[in-house]
Amino acid sequence: MSIDILQVKCDTCSEVAHEPYIECCECETNLCTSCFAAGQEIREHKNYHKYAVRRNDFPLFDNCNWSAKEECKLLSAISTHGFGNWEEVSKVVHTRSKLECHEHYKKYYIENVQYKELKLLPETEQSLFPKPITPYLYNLQVCVNPPRNNQSDQHLAGYNAYRSEFELSYDHNAENIFNIEDDYSDDEDEELMDALKVGLVKAFNTRLIERHRRYNIIKNHGLIVLNRVVSWLKRFDDTLMRAKTEKLVSFMQFMTGMQFDAFMESLSLEDELLQKIFRLSDYRKNGIKTFYSAKLYQQLKVENTLAFKEQKYLTMVMQNRFESQSQSPIKSKQYGIKDKKMKRMSMPLDIVGLPCCHLLLDSEKTLCSNLRLLPTNYLDIKGQLISENNKLGFLRLLDARRILKIDVNKTRKIYDYLMQEGFINMPPVNK
Repeated sequence: MSIDILQVKCDTCSEVAHEPYIECCECETNLCTSCFAAGQEIREHKNYHKYAVRRNDFPLFDNCNWSAKEECKLLSAISTHGFGNWEEVSKVVHTRSKLECHEHYKKYYIENVQYKELKLLPETEQSLFPKPITPYLYNLQVCVNPPRNNQSDQHLAGYNAYRSEFELSYDHNAENIFNIEDDYSDDEDEELMDALKVGLVKAFNTRLIERHRRYNIIKNHGLIVLNRVVSWLKRFDDTLMRAKTEKLVSFMQFMTGMQFDAFMESLSLEDELLQKIFRLSDYRKNGIKTFYSAKLYQQLKVENTLAFKEQKYLTMVMQNRFESQSQSPIKSKQYGIKDKKMKRMSMPLDIVGLPCCHLLLDSEKTLCSNLRLLPTNYLDIKGQLISENNKLGFLRLLDARRILKIDVNKTRKIYDYLMQEGFINMPPVNK
């Protein structure tokens, strides 16, 4: 337990004199309130001596709400429990939390010392003119301990930061190249065997160089935590296509991390500028020359589209009612007319200004608008079908439906268009 340096004992009863206590101004005798009220006298102290009431509730520092008693408890607790053990220090102070004890000691005893007697730490250049500390680029405290088997940290790609090595080496079978039998006879050519061994060593060094090259790429370009790289690349899905982004990842080995970031940001900015230029060109074609007019044009265009859709729907409803009332069951049986549900026609989608719209041909824009398909989704579908066609040499409609898994009617129209334009080949006819 820490000792309270302000603790005073009564000179008459030898008990702890709790505050407030009495101090004699003539003989410096300390008395508790009980002994003082009883008029106790000891040695040269008399009960008619002048006295003073003592309390330790005054502050020691300017602009501070800590009392002297709390300051003494703080210093005593730190000397007993050690600096940094603020949990135990706060229990001794009792009236302050551990955060308050930490901040108070840091402010009045380290950073802003008001008395020369408390300046225990020497002033250095770093303390007077602090320089910003450069943090680590990556967090090294990902693993709790440096285990020999790092399978629990799957997001680290098998990398152990404590040992700066990978659990599973690239081309880990490279050392097996030396597993050759050395029991040859003396009749065989020794020079030929020596040349074989030298060739094996050269091949092994080549594989080691490739292994270290890949390790340097992973470390220098932040590819250890692969999930963060993938989440960072998703930022460009709105401007750049997913397929295009995945192809650009291969360029990371030729650039530094900052260079690749600038490269991707510049491509994304280029695509945004192209979309703005295409949108401004559309405004100019419609005679719009101010931003206010463009904003009003977009608002009216949306309202017009909604009104047209509502009008089209109401027209179809009235037409269905009219046909159902005018066509009797007798006529339908007589002429073989079957009741058919009117299919609700959907309005074409306005794709002007959408991402990757400028990459489409005019016929592709019309197809996407009629199918109500976003340009980015259409380009992904087109890339998947062309890739499958290149693998097989042809593409059947059944394979296209198996790959896309969307509406069969949309799949059929996209398949017919790509077949007509020559993007995919017709399957061979079985004789």
